[in-house]
Amino acid sequence: MMIQVSGKRFELAQDLRNDIEEKVGMGLDRFTERIRRVSVFLEDVNGPKKGLDKSLRLIVDIDRLPLIVVEEKGDIWTSLVDNAIERSVHSVRRQIDRIRTQSNRTSMSGDEIASQICDDDQLEENSLRN
Repeated sequence: MMIQVSGKRFELAQDLRNDIEEKVGMGLDRFTERIRRVSVFLEDVNGPKKGLDKSLRLIVDIDRLPLIVVEEKGDIWTSLVDNAIERSVHSVRRQIDRIRTQSNRTSMSGDEIASQICDDDQLEENSLRN
C-alpha cells in the first residue's frame, strides 16, 4: 500500500507527514493486500487566520472497487486525520463486505442451486419416512 501525503497553502512539516503516514498505515493495515494507494491532501483554507480553516481529503484506491473519498474540516490536524481514518476504515470494510456478499450469491449457478434444493428436499423426505 502506497501512502501519499501533500499539503496546500502551508508548509507541511516532515513530522506531521510521518505521523499521518504512520496512522494511515496502522488504521488500514488489515486491508493492505487490497489497497493500491492512499492519498491524503491537507489544506489550510484561511492561512494563518483562526477557526475551522483546515481541510483534509483522504482518498483510498482499492483494487476493482470505486474510490473511497473522505473529507473532514476542523481546526486540529490530528483530530481530522483520526476521524478521516476511522471513517475510511468503515467505508473500506463495507465495500469489501458488499463484494464478498455478492460473490457468495453468484458462486453457484442457477442449476447448482436448483440441484442443491432438490437434494435437500429429498433428504428431508427420506428422514420423514424413517
